[in-house]
Amino acid sequence: MLSDTHPNAVWLADLYRGGAAISADPGLSEDEKIQRLHEHTVEVMDKMSPDMVIHTGGVRLAATGGMDFMRRYMKRRAGLADANVEPVQFDQILADDHYGVVHGTFRTSRGDWTWTRVGMGAWRFKDGLAVEHWELSDGPTWDEFFLAGDPEPFTGSAQEFWTRGV
Repeated sequence: MLSDTHPNAVWLADLYRGGAAISADPGLSEDEKIQRLHEHTVEVMDKMSPDMVIHTGGVRLAATGGMDFMRRYMKRRAGLADANVEPVQFDQILADDHYGVVHGTFRTSRGDWTWTRVGMGAWRFKDGLAVEHWELSDGPTWDEFFLAGDPEPFTGSAQEFWTRGV
C-alpha cells in the first residue's frame, strides 16, 4: 500500500523537498547553493540504480534513456532555462516497495517566460533502488518551452535534442 512514510516515499520527499529547500535558502550564497545541491545530488543518486531509466516529459521531445542519457539530459535541460523545473509545492508524495508518485506544482523560467504547472513524477523501485522515472507534465507546452530555448532550429530525434552539445 502506498504511504507517505514508506522509506521510498521518505527518499522521494528528500529528493524533491531537500533540493527545493537548498535552492530557496536566502542565507546561502550562490557558491554555497551550488555546493550543497551537488552534495544533495550525490546523496540521492546513491539510491538510483546504475541501470536507471528515465522517460522525459514532452511529446515531440519525449525520450527514454539510461543513466548516461539522464545526466546529459539534465545538463541540457538546465542550459535551456534560467530556472530549471523548480519544485514550488507538493500535494502528495507516496510510495511502496515497487512504485512511488510525486504530485506537485513546478516552475520553469527563461527570460520573461515563467511556466508554472501541476505535474507528477512516477517512480519504479526494485530491491530498494529507483530503477525507472516518468516525468508527467503538459507535453505540448514542455516541447514549446524547451524548443524555444534552443537558439538553433532542430529537426532531429528527441534523444539528439537532449544530448546535443552535452
